[in-house]
Amino acid sequence: MEFYVTDGEDYLDEIIAFDKLVSYNFLKFPIPFDEYSERYEKLIRELLSRGEHKFFVALGKNGKFLGHVWLCMTLDTVDYVKIAYIYDIEVKQKGEGIGSALLKRAEEFAKEKGAKKVVLRVDLSNPALEWYKRKGYTERAVIVEKEI
Repeated sequence: MEFYVTDGEDYLDEIIAFDKLVSYNFLKFPIPFDEYSERYEKLIRELLSRGEHKFFVALGKNGKFLGHVWLCMTLDTVDYVKIAYIYDIEVKQKGEGIGSALLKRAEEFAKEKGAKKVVLRVDLSNPALEWYKRKGYTERAVIVEKEI
């Protein structure tokens, strides 16, 4: 499959619409889609209101949207260095190298911006965890949580 990776800010509506659908499947506490949609949009607006964000998209040779990566430049509160936090990386078709190309471009951008590392959160049950490990990512911390 032929595709290319480019700046994604002009595709923000498409990115958000696609991510909203994908992310709904990851909910731990299922809620009706209308309620989820309202919460999702509020969260996105809040996240975008602070920090330096960057989006990249993968497009087919015909300009068709194939996937995206969203990162935010921030500071690590443990190592006290500039980092790139990946909020999201999603592709419409796995196994075509699209996710790898998006991740590579995000890492290049982070390095250009002076980040010392790239950080993201992946649930232990998500098969993508093994994919990230193959890309050189390591497990450094554990998020603990308790339902209340």
